[in-house]
Amino acid sequence: MGTVSTKIDATERLLNLVIALLGTRRGYSKSHLRKTINGYAGSVAAADKADAAFERMFERDKKVLLELGIPITHNGLPGTDPSDQVLYRIKPDDYRVPAIRLDETAMALVSLAANLWAGATLAGAAQAALRKIAARAATPWYEDETTSQSRVRTAETAFEPLWNALRSHHRVSFRYRNAGSAESTERTVEPWGLGSKYGQWYLSAFDVHKNEERSFRLSRITSEVAVHARETFDRPADFSMVPVLGRLGTETPATANIAVPTGTAHWLRSRNGTRILTDSPWGRPGWEVLRVSYREAELMADDVAAMGAAGLVLDPPALRDAVAARLQQAADTATQEVQGLDWNTPLPSNSGKQADTRDRLVRLLSMVPYLVANPGVEEHEVLAEFGISAAQWAKDRDTLNVTGLPGYFHGDLMDVTTAAGQVFIRDAETLASPLRLTQEEACSVLVGLRALTAVPGTRQAQSLHHAIDSVSAVAGDDAWLADAVVLELVAGAQMDTIAALQQAIVNSRACSITYLVRNRDELSERTVEPRRLFSIDSDWYVRAWCRRANGFRSFRVENIKDLSDAGTQEHEPSGRVSWEPDSGIYDPGSADVQVRISADNATARRLGPTYNAELFDLGNGMAGLVFLVGDTAMLGPLMARLGGRAQVVSPASAREAAAAWLSEATCSYDAVGETVRPVPSVDG
Repeated sequence: MGTVSTKIDATERLLNLVIALLGTRRGYSKSHLRKTINGYAGSVAAADKADAAFERMFERDKKVLLELGIPITHNGLPGTDPSDQVLYRIKPDDYRVPAIRLDETAMALVSLAANLWAGATLAGAAQAALRKIAARAATPWYEDETTSQSRVRTAETAFEPLWNALRSHHRVSFRYRNAGSAESTERTVEPWGLGSKYGQWYLSAFDVHKNEERSFRLSRITSEVAVHARETFDRPADFSMVPVLGRLGTETPATANIAVPTGTAHWLRSRNGTRILTDSPWGRPGWEVLRVSYREAELMADDVAAMGAAGLVLDPPALRDAVAARLQQAADTATQEVQGLDWNTPLPSNSGKQADTRDRLVRLLSMVPYLVANPGVEEHEVLAEFGISAAQWAKDRDTLNVTGLPGYFHGDLMDVTTAAGQVFIRDAETLASPLRLTQEEACSVLVGLRALTAVPGTRQAQSLHHAIDSVSAVAGDDAWLADAVVLELVAGAQMDTIAALQQAIVNSRACSITYLVRNRDELSERTVEPRRLFSIDSDWYVRAWCRRANGFRSFRVENIKDLSDAGTQEHEPSGRVSWEPDSGIYDPGSADVQVRISADNATARRLGPTYNAELFDLGNGMAGLVFLVGDTAMLGPLMARLGGRAQVVSPASAREAAAAWLSEATCSYDAVGETVRPVPSVDG
């Protein structure tokens, strides 16, 4: 037998075990595995003294493999030695992804569904699933011909532990702040499902103390989530997150009376049901009162706070107080000290859980069939495909080169070499077929595919449903998780506009639009040539050639107030018109100003993709954002919306202007709070 290492890490030992059990038709006994597997084997004297330690290690390894979806079968044999009475093996048909039939259209949709998670907690699992499905479908995947892209973020720190607790049926505890309350209370719940709607993540769970099902918005969880790893529960077998999300926003809307200068506040005036109160007792020359309906008080307070002194809530008092509190908190934060901040440390990625032995084992088991299927692949492509650094790749390559079939002679070990930047692998037949989809992998793709069914203009509906059925069959028993996690990518109010834009893209038509420039409260007329739709969470944008700007711009669909056909598209772009998740939404200009903002980590991560900001770790749970803006006047409204969770650091002129804007807005609410008189009772 080849030389046995005296120091073997857990990943190498597990990889050796998988290869050995896959490579045997009859099976190996426990005593044989102990003597021959590199990582178990040692001297006879040591083995005699370490029976208990080996038993614990072997049982732990079997549990790890089972959790990864690698079932180990065993058959009993007659004999006197218990360690020789059972033969263990991994059946290839149980290990590998079954063959799957997908044409290029369906494969492109699977790619779209997997890429939806780019930068989120499930990004790695989604890409691993895409790689495995493509390998077994023998079909390449492309996104070049798709006309829409979506990205869903999981910036809330509560998502990761709740996701793991949901999968494992564990209870959790956390502190939670109810809507409109400043206090948090302790909650212990049994997670049933997770869903994204309105750009927010929600948990549906059974509240242990209240003895009923409740929904919780993750952004209102104010503490770390404690997982009760020793407690499990039985989740309702027929539970689905779809109706839970469907019930959100269906309650009777509230109504507010908001005073605005005449001819302003176009975003309020364009909301369904808004009307001007002609008989309001509140009066100010050049102002009028709008009666506006809304469903989510917190989101409405954010929006109205961003109006500053140009929008005053008269009624109800709770909404007025919420807006005034945001403005006061933002004004107080604007005057705090900002000197001495260290802007040299990038903020670490929040794209997933901490890597452990199992994560690395899954990566190596995925890497081998990828290298087998792509001989001569460029080394930098391997790093990009698996999201690893050069140092991690060197470690992975070294591990692969010392693992293989028991015996560990030349020809037993895998051989990974790099020549002129190209990677080759030999003697890897045992692991050449990809490992079956893990629970996370199956869920990530299925959830994405089901979310795509709601996107207007899906011409490939038949292929989409075929892809869902095929991936569900591959997922097997783990497909249940896709009913527990749901994404709502499109709000009903935007559906018609998105569908019209999709048709314009498909038919190469231009559109005349009335577009609200929100930060200037200005309605502008544009003629645009739509080329691509994309979304971040539930916010949809169209990438289009703007004839007035003579360049490509991103327009928020929500702010398109009127749309009509404007004839054939005239501009011929050079190359593919795309949007990438790291390119942001904002289109920089030559006269833009670089600004710096400090914010709590969660807020910074939510803002980052919108402004294509660089993120820096400022310590003490704070992060810095560096990005470009065309007009620094937008910073005051942004700070008001964030209600003290962020402040402008530089340039000094922008910092001072934002502070002055916030001070004026706060004073306006102090005044209205003293002088407001009762208005006619609010409808509903």
